[in-house]
Amino acid sequence: MRLRAETIIGAILLVMFAAFFVTTFFLPKAPYGTMGPALFPRVLLIALFPLCAGLFLQGLIRDLRQSRPKGRPLGEWFHEYRNVLASYALFLLFAWALPYAGYLISSFVFLFTMQVFLGPKGWGKIPQHLAVTLGVIAGLFLLFRWFLLVLLPEGEIF
Repeated sequence: MRLRAETIIGAILLVMFAAFFVTTFFLPKAPYGTMGPALFPRVLLIALFPLCAGLFLQGLIRDLRQSRPKGRPLGEWFHEYRNVLASYALFLLFAWALPYAGYLISSFVFLFTMQVFLGPKGWGKIPQHLAVTLGVIAGLFLLFRWFLLVLLPEGEIF
């Protein structure tokens, strides 16, 4: 049996999430208030764990049902994984631009470009992409800045 990439990645993510969840118990306690620094990571890990388990199980079921040919051309591999590679490249650009452009500009460019690249195509969808991007950025800004009182990165530009 040959394992697919989603099976291997799902297994790695499950192990990573379990390790991260255990490490949240070793974070220092907050000297005041009821919410400590471990709350938000635990919420995220608990929410993402079932998704990764589903990815792993879906890949494992596919691996058990079918066998894949041993080799394939590089062009086919690139065509199959082009969205994943583009997502990584855009995220690396986002992480690189964050200290220079700040949260608002970097996240706007990142989210809008990801939607244009991965979402429905056509000029008619641009207003929808803009609306979703602005809504997500505003929601995250309100959540972190006002409710959780976390300072978001400010860049040299803005």
